[in-house]
Amino acid sequence: MKPPRWTVVSPSAYEWEREALEFIREHLPDHEPWRAWSNFEFVDDEGRVVSVRSAPCSGANFIRRSC
Repeated sequence: MKPPRWTVVSPSAYEWEREALEFIREHLPDHEPWRAWSNFEFVDDEGRVVSVRSAPCSGANFIRRSC
């Protein structure tokens, strides 16, 4: 998957994580309706910060991988 479908919100500081994200990126479809975002955080409804490593979206499904 290539930009703009793949969006790196914040580059990883860790080589192992960059390699893992690259593996995911290479194996995702590069066509509509697929999109993916990597390395971002958000605050949930209870005020907790959630760290997301990759978030692929197929249009019908949203898959979140967080650590």
